[in-house]
Amino acid sequence: MVSEGFVPWHRPSPLLTAIGGFSRHPDDPLRAGFTVEGPKMNARGLLHGGVIATIGDVVIGHALAVQTDPPARLVTINLSCDLLGTAREGEWVDITVTPTRVGRKLASGTATFTTGRVIANVTGLFMPVPA
Repeated sequence: MVSEGFVPWHRPSPLLTAIGGFSRHPDDPLRAGFTVEGPKMNARGLLHGGVIATIGDVVIGHALAVQTDPPARLVTINLSCDLLGTAREGEWVDITVTPTRVGRKLASGTATFTTGRVIANVTGLFMPVPA
């Protein structure tokens, strides 16, 4: 299930394909989301914390990369996750990224995961790499 106004993520990777798709907002690079299902769940039927970290890393990195022209090529150098709640199978998880720094040597941002309530905050620090 894709929430209204969202489209499938356009930059698949083997890891994202393995855990199942997630979506982005077509007009806002700071918004993404996904439905909790299949490989995104742990043995208790809840959203897996590792999926939150993985998707947080991807959406923060992408959101920061497109803040520059041309988009920066970034690698993650630090990632932290505060897991504040959980989501159950079938729930839509909305993600909003807040860039906190986009510089020549470092970029950082936070992704807030919500299901009507905040369930996680992921903070990432990235470094540009040469083309």
